[in-house]
Amino acid sequence: MKWLGWALVLALLAVALALLAQFNDGNVVLMLPPTRIDLSLNFFLLLTGAVLVVVWWLARVAQQAADFPERVRLYRQRRDEVGSQRALREALRALLEGRFARAERAARAAQAAPDNAGLAALIGARAAHRMQQTDRRDEWLALAQSDNALDTARLISSAEMWAEGRENERALEALDKLHATGSRHIHAARVALNANLQSGRWSDVLRGVRALEKRNALHPVLSERYKLLAWRETLLERRHDPAALEAAWNRIPTVDRQLAELALEGARLLNLAGRGRAASTAIEAALGRRWDERLLDEYARAQVMPARERIERAEAWLKAHPGDAALLRCLGLLCLREQLWGKARSYLEDSLRQQPHPATLLALAKLAEALGEDAEAARHFREAALGYANLAAGVDGADRGGLGPRAINRSLLRDTTV
Repeated sequence: MKWLGWALVLALLAVALALLAQFNDGNVVLMLPPTRIDLSLNFFLLLTGAVLVVVWWLARVAQQAADFPERVRLYRQRRDEVGSQRALREALRALLEGRFARAERAARAAQAAPDNAGLAALIGARAAHRMQQTDRRDEWLALAQSDNALDTARLISSAEMWAEGRENERALEALDKLHATGSRHIHAARVALNANLQSGRWSDVLRGVRALEKRNALHPVLSERYKLLAWRETLLERRHDPAALEAAWNRIPTVDRQLAELALEGARLLNLAGRGRAASTAIEAALGRRWDERLLDEYARAQVMPARERIERAEAWLKAHPGDAALLRCLGLLCLREQLWGKARSYLEDSLRQQPHPATLLALAKLAEALGEDAEAARHFREAALGYANLAAGVDGADRGGLGPRAINRSLLRDTTV
């Protein structure tokens, strides 16, 4: 309908011009000596309009001819951009599908458009990394440096892939460059935590865990596990220096020292270093927060004289936890150390009735040996040896948390020192 309206307007305009031309008697005289040309005004106007149209058409043709190379260039550029976008989508889809070789080929095709080259390089690096082609991965990462807008993405991706490949120094160096730009976010902190864990930088691990905890970005179970690992390794590094070991233990935050696993490991190292009082204090604090019978055997091993205060404390615990086999064994061992033979025998036998355990049998054997009951001591020694052998073989693995032979042997050696 639009063309019909324009046709009507043009027809009306032509009619109007024709009517006006009937009343126009003017002439135009062109003097080109010795020639004189007389034209009617209407014809002159018509001729002038025709000339202008022809001139405009020729100018338009000349302009299009001049612009033709640029139009060809733009067409090719647009074609490359469309192909690059298609290849980029294909590369991303293949990467998410786990088709890493296809993803790398598509990423190479997406390099045709400069605007997509950096992002395609990162996808190619991810694909090469998944195929464990570290040389090609690093080549892709080098290509991604051409796009400054992707610096953060490149550094994060580089650090993550290097950390996964246990190239921790390179990963941490990339993260340092990222921090230098003022960019800090949760995923970078997680990558740094992983790299520090693998490289054994325990102080950095603890800082990373605290930072992620503040932002609720780390599961509490993982947080506790990482802190336990970091503090335990920190203590192990100082196990040959009792003073440094105790100082390191005291630097641990109170909340962390009350974790049962950390208290057990700390008390074990403190006992081995001859810091029995610090070991017993650590276990008492942990038991005050949450009862855990695994701590009781280590509590009995603490060399703190006299042991009567600890006996009284353990008897108070027994009122709150009657019939606890580990607590009864702990009391028996403490009484054995104080040469309270009758109480020691009573507690150990009660513990044995509640739950047979080779450590209890070993303690009874030592008690019988101290009292000169050689036959009874030999019988308990044989039963204890058989019990430890069964534990090492995994017979009692379900009840003892799946202790392996090394753990059982270490426990046996330590039980004999009580």
